[in-house]
Amino acid sequence: MGDGGECVTTGSKGDIFKQLLNPQQQQDVLVELLDPLREKLLFGIRGNHGNRVYKQTGLEFDATLCHRLGMPYLDVSTFMNLVINRSTYDLFFHHGSDSGTTMRAKIAKAEHFNLFINADALFTAHSHACIEVHPSALQSCNNDVCGVETKLRHQYICGCAYDSRTGYAEEKAYSPILPAHLVVAFDGRIVEGRAKYSQKCEIYRSDGAHELTHDYIFREG
Repeated sequence: MGDGGECVTTGSKGDIFKQLLNPQQQQDVLVELLDPLREKLLFGIRGNHGNRVYKQTGLEFDATLCHRLGMPYLDVSTFMNLVINRSTYDLFFHHGSDSGTTMRAKIAKAEHFNLFINADALFTAHSHACIEVHPSALQSCNNDVCGVETKLRHQYICGCAYDSRTGYAEEKAYSPILPAHLVVAFDGRIVEGRAKYSQKCEIYRSDGAHELTHDYIFREG
């Protein structure tokens, strides 16, 4: 979903003089952290932080990260058709194009994609929030049975690993956001010969009891 690195560059947001790692070192740490999950990685898309490097150099931070991890890089956004037994789901992924400081604004910006994306689930990020948005009920005509059918379109804002209690958010007096991630399970059961369709989301949130440390800076090798 992008933004694996802070990637502050000359002229971008953030304090370049307070960066603990340069963009290459940030990517090296990411590769080390994600390498044990290599066989489970499906694809990657671009985030606005990695795009800072592209604007300065023409090199894609996120594309290079994906290549190093052996997964496809699908640029800005992508659709995905997920098939589980006989259950199929159309999914849409985009890092997110805008945000806000209040939770209401973050949700409103993410819901912008509802204007033109028709999918079973939409996944965005960018705002650092971790939210299961209330699903939208979409009605349409089913001409095969001469009736009206209702489809639930789910939407998820995927959270982040960023702890905003220090740095730019602290300076701007934004409400702190703690690390949080979500997991969505798609039903693939076959019951009495019929494929089941449902989605279940679980959210894992930090309680903020951890200390802000940077142990990886001091590792040897």
